[in-house]
Amino acid sequence: MRRTTTAFIATGLLLALTSCGIADNPPAPPSDKGGAEASTSSPSTKTYTFQDCVALLDYDFQQGQPQDASKAPECAHLSPSDYQRAVGEVLTKRKDEIINPTSTP
Repeated sequence: MRRTTTAFIATGLLLALTSCGIADNPPAPPSDKGGAEASTSSPSTKTYTFQDCVALLDYDFQQGQPQDASKAPECAHLSPSDYQRAVGEVLTKRKDEIINPTSTP
């Protein structure tokens, strides 16, 4: 019975993390600054790594708000399989908390 409950909880968390869309982070509307000005000024872009995505997913998990972050800048560059691997890494790291929520890490 305990294995079934644990598997159900882990599956639920995985589905929550990989569900479609991010409600809290809607896409930014395009800015209308004009062609010449927009093309000459390019904002500096940060290059994110796999570990940045894992850190974001882990942070959301710690806050009690696991969500799909596949479109977040930290994770958008990952392939679907790499994103699933990042989710799996967080779930593996937090498995004791999932199995026994009253224990502290």
